[in-house]
Amino acid sequence: MDTRNVQWVVKISKLCNLRCTYCYEYPFLADRMRMKLDDLRNMFDHIAECYSDSPKRMDFVWHGGEPLLIEPQYYEKIGEIQHEAFDKMDIPFTNSIQTNLSVINDEIIDLFQNFFQYVGVSIDLFGDQRLNLAGKSSQEPVLRNMQNLIDNKINFGCITVLSKFTAPHVDEIYCFFEDIDTSFRFLPIYRTGYESQQDNLALSDEEIVSSFKKVVDHWFASDSYIQVRPIQDYVANVVCRLDGGAGPRHYYDKNKNEVLYIVDTDGSLYSNADAYNPKLCHGNIFRTSLPMIVKSATHLHAIELANQRMDSVCPECRYYGVCSGFFMAEATPEQRYVDDLGHLKCGIALPVQRYIEDLLIKSGLVDTNSDVLLADKIRSRLKERKEDGMFDG
Repeated sequence: MDTRNVQWVVKISKLCNLRCTYCYEYPFLADRMRMKLDDLRNMFDHIAECYSDSPKRMDFVWHGGEPLLIEPQYYEKIGEIQHEAFDKMDIPFTNSIQTNLSVINDEIIDLFQNFFQYVGVSIDLFGDQRLNLAGKSSQEPVLRNMQNLIDNKINFGCITVLSKFTAPHVDEIYCFFEDIDTSFRFLPIYRTGYESQQDNLALSDEEIVSSFKKVVDHWFASDSYIQVRPIQDYVANVVCRLDGGAGPRHYYDKNKNEVLYIVDTDGSLYSNADAYNPKLCHGNIFRTSLPMIVKSATHLHAIELANQRMDSVCPECRYYGVCSGFFMAEATPEQRYVDDLGHLKCGIALPVQRYIEDLLIKSGLVDTNSDVLLADKIRSRLKERKEDGMFDG
């Protein structure tokens, strides 16, 4: 997570033309409510006022539901409102979108080329969990539409949900994206829309780690320069730790440096860890200024809980400082893994980073006496990977 910027995941509408079985918005996918332009104007004005003296860039991720069910002209109006709010304050901003890409036309291609700096495409390749309203797989039209993006030179990457249905195929999924030279993220199920929804879909932390280890092996064996996240982030942390202390250290401070907000369709504002818990809603960004929201009792309580999670796990970790603690601070309830004694633990990042470090040591790339990385090969690969904006959600 880039602490220089602030990411706003904006749930412009929950309406969707698919019914993916694991979708945490599943109960609301028929809701036609959308954000109103006047409400968005208020939100942008509140953000601009709060960050007028900050060098941070505002990164808006338009999310759903399926955000492309909103007509392109609506986004064009949103862009005009953004410029009105941010240009006078000299605040840079970007727009990206997370879409199922089941429908595409010339207007949408034009929107991709002129409004969105990045397009995230959700596709699993295996498991048949991404179904249309008729209960049929949506994959074939999505694959055709991805080719359309490639033909039109649209900057895009993909997110594949890691579940019990896709985990057995991580090797094939990796090779698919490598073959089409497209960056992607493996995203384990991390939210639940209703009771028992994920019982037969979600993986345990041990199963996720096992899958990620396979992906790590591919990453090190590959000559491709696509980003594969979160693996690349974990590798970067390990390399930084083994860099002789030369690299900077970062500690996530939610009180001073919140870097990710989720804005629900009604304007309710949440941290990543707490959406959509009404007891931890910071306030309504359509109606309330950000300075007031930041001082709200619910926001301060969310900060307290995040700090408690970090303080209970991170300080004793060998990677703390190169790994900022964000993973623990912003862990959703589904991501708060515990050990045999019921104590909170870092169930994914720590064991995967240990595995990466062990691989580097076994490869002879680490001086075991000084605990320092010997070769520039891994550093150079990290620097040469493509930049993208693949969101976690």
